[in-house]
Formats: sequence, C-alpha cells, structure tokens
Amino acid sequence: MLNIQGYLGKFSKRLNDLTHQKTQIVGIIEKYTQIIVLPEEIEMKDYVIYLKSSSAVSNKVFIYKNRILEEISMLLPDLKIFDIK
Repeated sequence: MLNIQGYLGKFSKRLNDLTHQKTQIVGIIEKYTQIIVLPEEIEMKDYVIYLKSSSAVSNKVFIYKNRILEEISMLLPDLKIFDIK
C-alpha cells in the first residue's frame, strides 16, 4: 500500500507544480499586457506556451513576447520555455 501512495504522490506533486507554473505565467502576462488570461487557456508542450484565447490577446502577448519569456526564465528557472504561440 505504501508503494502505491508514493507512486500517486509523484503525480500529485507534478500536478501541483504545473498549476503553480501556470499561475506564475498568468501573472507575468498580466503584468506586461494588462490582460487577464485564465490558467485553463495555457497549454505547455515541447518548450512552447500555447494560448487558447482570442487573436487580440495573442497579438498583445506577441508584442511583449521577449519580455515575458525573459521574466519566465528568471522566475521559473526549471521551466524551459522558448516560444509563445
């Protein structure tokens, strides 16, 4: 029983880390664009952040993309992100 608990604990920790990372990214995007993006609208895959939102939001994020990526790398050094789409 202890082995199963440890195994499931790894998934729980990973899920909590992902939630924390997304909330940090939401805060960074809001800081530069003054637009609130929900954590559910963010998907991270293959070192890229995908925004599932309107084109107006995507365009504004694109304007500040370099600043956002720099701050993500400073605040979340374990998270390797190279692009935002």
